[in-house]
Parts: sequence; structure tokens; C-alpha cells
Amino acid sequence: MGKTASWALIGLLLTACGQGEAPAPATAAPEPATAPPASVPAADAEPLRPPEQLDPAAEPVDGETVEAPAAEVAAPVMSPVAAAVAASTPELPTNAPLRWQEGQHYKGLTVAQPSSAPPGEVEVVEVFWYGCGHCYALEPRLEAWLQDQPAWLHFRRLPVVWNEVTREDARLYYTIEALGKLETLHPEVFRELHARGRPLTVVRNNRVDTAATEQAVREFLVARGVSAEDFARHYRTFSIESRLRQAENLTRRYMADHTPMMVVQGKFVTDVSMAGSQNELMQVVADLAARERDGR
Repeated sequence: MGKTASWALIGLLLTACGQGEAPAPATAAPEPATAPPASVPAADAEPLRPPEQLDPAAEPVDGETVEAPAAEVAAPVMSPVAAAVAASTPELPTNAPLRWQEGQHYKGLTVAQPSSAPPGEVEVVEVFWYGCGHCYALEPRLEAWLQDQPAWLHFRRLPVVWNEVTREDARLYYTIEALGKLETLHPEVFRELHARGRPLTVVRNNRVDTAATEQAVREFLVARGVSAEDFARHYRTFSIESRLRQAENLTRRYMADHTPMMVVQGKFVTDVSMAGSQNELMQVVADLAARERDGR
């Protein structure tokens, strides 16, 4: 065989093995995308499904197909190593938050923080501020969501402490908590500030007037059934001061630079902006909490 023919034959063999620059065969079906493009809003993207729910790969309909002989489509025999790996791999729980992407819908804290939830429960914390209009807007949706949560979900609120104003608002929250009247008075504080336009923390010359603030808070609570004696028993006490220091510490450790913000098990944070809406925020929190309870 001549040299020219030999080189031509080698070129054909290389092309057939995929080493050349030849384009892909026309019959190859495009690989299906596993996630929506980043530019597609989460609400419009089709949620990912667990592997056991995926449909078998469909045959391409716009190209030619070659059917393999019967002997080639027989179920492959699993090796002992593969069988051992499969047996030790837990199945994904049906409530796994597959549709939520870390970095887009929620983010992990750099350092996980301790949880105050009892064993077997998952902690969810709302970081809020009474002066925050977005917190006021979220409150009805959050309250409705809490009515339908499992017993293992341990919910609590954390009043943010950034400065003098937020500290005094946090003092009001912890006073109401100590009085055992959060259920009735917590939403009433929001209404007093945002619906009636009556701030309870008095600021004069860019500083909090503590005496005027205490008087305003006392009048607000007494008008709603709290005795002046019970108010004085809690408002400026060592216990409340301790809670304020803890809140300030957690504000930093959660890296809470805005409100409202939700923290799941001291590991993940999310908010309305990341989730996409109030409803989706509640779903992100529920799914992350379920994942934590399942130990994933």
C-alpha cells in the first residue's frame, strides 16, 4: 500500500475515534439542562425533582435512532463495590429542598452558631426591629405560617441591636416577653409605630431620651392592661440587660445587617429578597428546617 493511502486510512481512523475536529453527529440529542439559568426567577423555574421521580430519558424525535440488539440492552450486573455503595447511600427525603439554591435563595453562615432548640427540634429565628416597615409587613404572613408548623420546629424572635434606638426597642420586646404578653402586645407595638405613627423610643438631639422613652413605654403598656408595678419590675433590670447583651452578640454573630432576616438552626440565613416573596421565604425556611431535622 502506498504512503498516501496509508496516511489517508490513519486519518479516517482518528476521526472515527473522536480525536479529530469533526463536528458531532447530527443524531446526538442535546443533554437536558439540570437547573434553570441564573436569569430565570425562582418562581418561574420548574422545581427540580428527586432522582426517583425523574422520567426515563426520552428517545430523540427529530433525528435517526439506532436500536441496540436485545443482548446489548439487558440490565447490567452491578459489581460488589457498586452494590455496597448503593446500599450505604441514604435516599433523598421527599421534602428535600431541591428547588432552593445556596447563594441565591439562602446562604450559609461562615461559622455555625449554637442553637437553643431542645434535642430533636430545629430552631428558626426571626431577626427583626420594631421600627422596620418590612418587618411589620411580614408579621401577618409569619403568624399565619406559625399556626401550621410541626411541634419539632422551635421558633423564637431576636430583636436586633445596632445602636441606642434599636436597643431601647429591644428592651420593650424583652419587657413584653417577661410580662408574658407577647401574643397580644407584640403585634400591637408594630401597629402603634406603623399604623398610628407613634414611636415609643424618643430621640432628641440625635440621642435617645431614656426618661421620655420609659414614660412613653409605661403609658403604652398601662393603657393595655399592664400595671405600673409590673412594668417597673421588669423594664430596667439585670435580667433584661443580660438579654440585651445576648441580642447584641447574636446580631453580630448572625451578621444581621438588615431586617427582617430568618436564621435556620444557626447555619442558614435568608430573607424576602433572596427567597423571592414572603410566601417563598416561608417555604425556604420550612424546607431548610426539614432538611436539618432529617440530618442532611
